Amino acid sequence: MLVVVLVGVVGALSGCGAAARDCEEAYVGSISSVEGVASVEAECSLQFGGGWQRVDVFLETNDVTEARAVGQQVLQAIATEPTLEDQWSTPRAYYLQDGSGVSIGLRELGFNGVPNVGEVRENDSTKPLG
Repeated sequence: MLVVVLVGVVGALSGCGAAARDCEEAYVGSISSVEGVASVEAECSLQFGGGWQRVDVFLETNDVTEARAVGQQVLQAIATEPTLEDQWSTPRAYYLQDGSGVSIGLRELGFNGVPNVGEVRENDSTKPLG
């Protein structure tokens, strides 16, 4: 009986790994498609019905104004990616080409902090143009 339970737990945990990889690939795929993004680092943990997502975006610019525009396009890409779940996080940090952190102006876009995917989908300022 104990062996069956352990096999079930191990099987459940291995499924979490595949789901986490799918989550990471969805973030990287959608964000990397945005012009001005140099790279994306995504890490997801989806164990036991909860979890977390950490996403950092590295930009191809050192210009803060341009970085804000790219950041808004990143949010638009996230909003339209159907495999990202509403409760998942959006990028927590953006970095300029020189490695310094930059704010993309989330408050000006109507957010009080780092929004989740669902909040981005509901916000008019981050809806895709056209």
